[in-house]
Amino acid sequence: MQIALDLLVWMLMLALSGKAADENSLSAVIRSFGSFVVLFLRSNGYLHRGGHPDRFGSGGGADFVMPVPEAYGLPGSLTDYLPDPFEPVDRWFQARNASNVRTTVRIVQDLCPGADLFVDPLAGGGSSACAARLLGVSFFGLELDPVLACVSLAKSTATARHARADPLWRVTPDQDDPVASCLDVTRRLSAGTDRPVSRADMLDDLERNAPAPTLPLVLWADATQPDVWDELHAEARHAVLYTSPPFGLSSPRPQASPELYADAVTALASAEAARAESGPAKFASYEELAADVVVNAARRLGHVTAVLEHEPADDGSDARESTVRLLLDSLGNRVKSLRILECGAYSRRGMFSLIVCEVVP
Repeated sequence: MQIALDLLVWMLMLALSGKAADENSLSAVIRSFGSFVVLFLRSNGYLHRGGHPDRFGSGGGADFVMPVPEAYGLPGSLTDYLPDPFEPVDRWFQARNASNVRTTVRIVQDLCPGADLFVDPLAGGGSSACAARLLGVSFFGLELDPVLACVSLAKSTATARHARADPLWRVTPDQDDPVASCLDVTRRLSAGTDRPVSRADMLDDLERNAPAPTLPLVLWADATQPDVWDELHAEARHAVLYTSPPFGLSSPRPQASPELYADAVTALASAEAARAESGPAKFASYEELAADVVVNAARRLGHVTAVLEHEPADDGSDARESTVRLLLDSLGNRVKSLRILECGAYSRRGMFSLIVCEVVP
């Protein structure tokens, strides 16, 4: 402290001396003094790199400093980055931008060991649901596209019994099985891909893979709406939120026929999983969507490790800094251990990164 005071006195004397008489020199002294103050606050625990203040401020102001990206080895290759077309259950349908299930499992085990709840508020084609099955933890998924919501529900919930049952549009109302119906939607969606699956393929996968240890919950819902999160009743000690917000308008969406879309809505209604009335209407920015879902999860849960996949947008712009700013502005002192992990460039978009932070009560 004494050294800091001596340096402060020296700077003031310099500012008043002839050495700082001209305007440019005086401005330089003032800038140096400002830098010294920030350095002093950081070194004494008042201000952390990454723009997160422990004792004052909102975190997104003039003192904001972006965390320095760190090299990270997962995924460490193109094979680890792309979805595995032979992965049981996940192979039923894989979007072009889907994550590799086994890589997701390794990332979760590395960054948040001991997590007992897997949350994906942008569940898409269900790669996270498959990762939760492999991890043996509960799964909570939200998806605004009803066809993809069916896929995620099927991947997270189905057992061999469901694969043997008929969808509800082939049976009488008292025999309907909504999970079997979601399986049928998934099978028909896969028919339009270069790797279609049959009911026999699904049954084989499910007979060889244990079901989730607890009943998962997948909803057709808008994850940016806080009220849908109230349906998350799991008593989690430590949840991991792992998701991949759309990187841009060109992020692929499934091409479903009107009939398949209608059957997906029917199946979700039968499963009492419908909380929306339509699919995606417009594209929200990456940072707004990412911040909304993390904030909603933090409101409902206690300790959350958030892991957000990121790649540059269609125009090459990078949303990492704006996402970090929004998270800090929205959650303040609840955000800890903020990191940017750079994994490698595996697509035309450029660097694949993970934005990682702890959100505490």
